[in-house]
Amino acid sequence: MRKIKKVFTLLLIATTVICFLVTGTKLSTATEIHCSLLGKDCQTLSVVKQPQNLSAAIASTVQQLLKPSPKVVFFGSSTTVGVGSTRGDRRWTTLLSRYLGWQEINQGLSGSTITKSSKKADSAWRIPPGVERSRQDVLRYKPDLVVMMYGTNDIYRQVPLGSASQDQAGTFYTDVKTLLTTLKSNLPPDRLIVSTPQPSVATQKIRAPYDLALQARVREVGAMLIDAGNEAISPLELPQYVADGLHPNNLGHAAIASFMAGKMADLGLVAPPPEAVGGNHLTAQLVPVKGGRLHIDLDNPLKFGEIRTIEAEWVASGQAVLAVLRPNGRGGYEIIYRTPSFAVDPGRDRIKVPRWWVLDGDRLAVWTQGDCLGSEATSQGTAHHLYSAVESDVDINDVNQEFLLSDSHRLAIWTGK
Repeated sequence: MRKIKKVFTLLLIATTVICFLVTGTKLSTATEIHCSLLGKDCQTLSVVKQPQNLSAAIASTVQQLLKPSPKVVFFGSSTTVGVGSTRGDRRWTTLLSRYLGWQEINQGLSGSTITKSSKKADSAWRIPPGVERSRQDVLRYKPDLVVMMYGTNDIYRQVPLGSASQDQAGTFYTDVKTLLTTLKSNLPPDRLIVSTPQPSVATQKIRAPYDLALQARVREVGAMLIDAGNEAISPLELPQYVADGLHPNNLGHAAIASFMAGKMADLGLVAPPPEAVGGNHLTAQLVPVKGGRLHIDLDNPLKFGEIRTIEAEWVASGQAVLAVLRPNGRGGYEIIYRTPSFAVDPGRDRIKVPRWWVLDGDRLAVWTQGDCLGSEATSQGTAHHLYSAVESDVDINDVNQEFLLSDSHRLAIWTGK
């Protein structure tokens, strides 16, 4: 599919150029060629009148389009597979690859541990451990990067921990060292990224010794460490981010992907993202919109980038939740991020959020308890936002088209302005 999109884009550019040259149309410096791949603008190109500059500009665009995306192997167990998400494209590895423009090679294996069990098992039902999978499932792809989030099943089953001072196969300390040494010795420098296992209610109270062991071994072999297991989601909010106690739900997968994307930028593996922009910074006299609803902005969709703060204008006291929703292609919207419910008072407020990465076309949304969000009244008949009745913040979820109604008020909520 990605190759088809690239070919189509190249044909479109070529046809455009031929039309301009044949008709003799003047190209102004304001003329732009856009190409959209992987959910975000990959380049915006100013085209000038001189044909030689036009040719150079088109050649540069073609060269960028044909440049292969980094090939990244994601190595782990069921959460890497995407268990807990409702679709494959909502799992954390696919979201992260989309944000960063990576070619995803997903090598998750449900039920797999890093550690090789000492118990004998029927070979027909045996799930290969990570310590045995590295060459077949990772290194044979000759990846540009390996992102490993592995070990939840080791913690959940409380496999023997072992110790750093004694090598003993079948223990977590030793098998992690064996696995990481094999990967690190066969990859270019700074190409192995290891994260602590995903945040999980089921492992929260027993994970610390395993996390410490993994972190020690990562430092020992010189790989890059990310502590998603303890930092991606606040422990107090964790229950609303899990599907079954062990695996993340859609919100959990999105939170992990966004956290990992930010860390990749911090590590210098990808360029820092632009500041996302969207919503309505209103200055007119504001009136409240009705509470008990999830309101979705239509006026100014978000642009690809990272959100760190969202601003809103409140006209009364109440409770609110801020969110980002993504069009589902069928007239409805899927929730990607949300804040916990928080108290608001009249006035402008800037709310900090945890580094939300968004795509072109994502929408800002807000739920309120009470008529507290400011808005600008406009002429009836023009839809400026959509809403769906939601009684409680715990009921905020994906919204199908049949449950959405339009409203003519502009929402006083924005980011990046």
